[in-house]
Amino acid sequence: MAHAILRMRFCFVMMLRPKVHAVRLPLAIALSGAALLIVACVGGIQRLTPGAATPASAGSPHAMVELGRWLFYDRRLSANERIACATCHRQELGFSDGRVVSIGATGVPLRRNTPGLLNSGELTALTWANPQIRTLEHQIARALFAADPPEMGVAGNEQRVIDRLRADPDYRQRFAAAFPADDDPFTWDRVIEALAAFTRSLHGRNTPYDRYVYHGETTALTESARRGMALFFSPGLACGHCHVDLAPPDRAAPPRWSDLAYVATGAGRSADRGLAEHTGAATDAYRFRVPPLRNVAVTAPYMHDGSLPTLDAVIRFYESGGQLDAGSEPERRAARHPLVAGFVLSDDERRDLIAFLESLTDADALQSLAFADPFNGPRLSVADPGR
Repeated sequence: MAHAILRMRFCFVMMLRPKVHAVRLPLAIALSGAALLIVACVGGIQRLTPGAATPASAGSPHAMVELGRWLFYDRRLSANERIACATCHRQELGFSDGRVVSIGATGVPLRRNTPGLLNSGELTALTWANPQIRTLEHQIARALFAADPPEMGVAGNEQRVIDRLRADPDYRQRFAAAFPADDDPFTWDRVIEALAAFTRSLHGRNTPYDRYVYHGETTALTESARRGMALFFSPGLACGHCHVDLAPPDRAAPPRWSDLAYVATGAGRSADRGLAEHTGAATDAYRFRVPPLRNVAVTAPYMHDGSLPTLDAVIRFYESGGQLDAGSEPERRAARHPLVAGFVLSDDERRDLIAFLESLTDADALQSLAFADPFNGPRLSVADPGR
C-alpha cells in the first residue's frame, strides 16, 4: 500500500496513527499533520520501489551472523591486510567512520562519505547515488572487488585471500557451522553472504524517539527534543517531506527513517553530479540519496562529500536555502529542490532541533557486544547468540 502511494505522480500526505498508549504528541505536530508522514512523489524527487528480495540461505542463521562479525573485523579480508570493513564502519560512530571520505586499502581516498550501517538491512537504496545497487550482497561485493578506487582491494587477489582465511582453524570451524551443507564453504559467495547476514543484524531502534512515540514512554524525550520534533515536522521547515518515518510493509517493526528518494539540495563542493552519473539524465544532476536519520548524531560529517562537519552546520545550510558552505555552480543551484527554500531559526530553536536529532540515537547499539569486535572482546561460540 505505502509503496503504491509513493509511485503516484501527485503529492499528498497520509497520516499514520501508530498505537502509542496515551502518548500525547506536541500540539505543533498535530497541527502540521502528524508525527509520521508518507509524502507522495513531489516534483524533483525520484522515489524508489523496494529492491529484489534476498534469497534465503540453507545455512545456520546465527552461525552465519557470527561468522560475518568475525569477517567484518578481520584485516585479512583486504588484499594487503591493512584494513577491515570495520576500519570504515566503526560501531561507536553508528558504523560510519568520522572522516570526510574513507581511505581504501591502498591509501587512495574514496569518492564519497561513508554512511552508517545501523538498520541498513531495511533500506531501499544503499549508496549515495547508484540506484543499481539494491541489496547488501551487491554493495558488499562492490566494496570487496571495486578497482576504481579500490576499497578492500581484493580484485586480482581472490584466491590468496580465500586461502588466507582457510588456513585459520577457527574459520574452518565457523564456516562449517554457518554452511553445514557445503563440501567447501570457502567461497566468495559464502563470505559475502555471511557479511550481509551480520550487516542485517545491526539494528538500532531503541532510541528515545522510538520509546516516546511507539512505546508510550512519555519521559523518553526531553522538553527540548519535543520542541525540536515539533519544528522538524512543521510546515515551515518541512524536514518530514523527505525524511519519512515509514513502517516496512512486509513486517511488524518500528518504522525506519527512510531513504525513499534522491533529492538535489545544493549541498557539496565537489564536481560529483550524483544520480546523473548513472542515469545520464540532466534532470538528475546533483541528486543524492536522502539518508535515514536514526543515529544521525554520531555519523558526522554529513552530506555525500562530508562537507558539513556538524548537525549545526547542516541546519544552517538548510536555513540558508542550500547555499551556505556549498558550491555555487549555476547548474547546482538550478537543480536545487524548491523545498530547500530556507527558513529562520533562533539559537534556542536550533538547539531544540539538534536535541531532537540526538534523540534518534540508539546508545545500546553503539556498545552492543553482539556487534562488537570479536578480536578485542568476547569470543562467542557459534551456538551463543550473545545478546
